[in-house]
Amino acid sequence: MKKQILLLVALVFAATTWTQAQTVLDFKLVNNTGEDFYAVYLTETTTKNWGEDILPEDIVEDGAVIDITFDYVGDETLCVWDLRLTHDESEEDYIYINDIDLCEVSVLTLYIEDGEYVFKVE
Repeated sequence: MKKQILLLVALVFAATTWTQAQTVLDFKLVNNTGEDFYAVYLTETTTKNWGEDILPEDIVEDGAVIDITFDYVGDETLCVWDLRLTHDESEEDYIYINDIDLCEVSVLTLYIEDGEYVFKVE
């Protein structure tokens, strides 16, 4: 019985420690630009190492709403990130959106206003 209680306490402690080290930065991406995107990347604002494409689908079509699941695991919570979206499979044509506070964003809507890419957060 004592072993079971110790095991339970250890599991609760491990789960609590994991939860503290992991920050869930999920959000919905709404594409209202009139264009399609083929890849989505996130990076910390302090680095330009874009890493892997985090797009859950093959393409984000105009008018689409997709769920971006992004779990950041680190020693401290990093909320501000940069976003890069590519217009074609060659990834030579892309846009940047800088300094997005993902701790405060649940929906990120992209659109074009006066010929410029802009975004709204909810």
